[in-house]
Amino acid sequence: MNVRTNQNVSNALLAGLLLLAVGLACGAGDETDKANKLVNEGNAAIEEGKKYVADGEEKKNKMLQTPVAQLAEARTLAKEAIRAYEQAEQKAKEAAGKFDEASKLKVNDKFKEYLSLKVKEFNKRAELVEALKGAPQALIDSENRASFVSHANAANQKAEGLAKEANDLEAQADKLQKDNPDTIKKT
Repeated sequence: MNVRTNQNVSNALLAGLLLLAVGLACGAGDETDKANKLVNEGNAAIEEGKKYVADGEEKKNKMLQTPVAQLAEARTLAKEAIRAYEQAEQKAKEAAGKFDEASKLKVNDKFKEYLSLKVKEFNKRAELVEALKGAPQALIDSENRASFVSHANAANQKAEGLAKEANDLEAQADKLQKDNPDTIKKT
């Protein structure tokens, strides 16, 4: 084997190693696909959570329309509403967890910022659903109408404030997505 052949083999080996290193660097440097999978899982939890919120709202509205003479039935509806809200709260927390996990991956900074906003939004939505339990819980706990109305109104006001905060976070995330459509795909 002459020197020239050894040099050609060395060059070929070096080129192969460089190609492998570049391939590994590209693969290890970006985990967007993995992050998108987590976002999809978070979105699935959100859709499930919306169904639980709708169920809770339906039960709460039936509770509110139940005649005072049927207080026991209204309290049963209140307990069912609370269970639905608890399931919705878990789904909001699950979504926030998926977005948080995705935000810790190696992704574009704008995508990371978007995911961080979604984490905050769905943690806020979990608080919101927790507050929605306040009206049915007030019916269960209250001894009289005035007590129920007072506690239910306080819970509703808290829920309205949390809804505004969550909607503001959603608007920020949507704007970031709109301003960076190539980096952040519509979720």
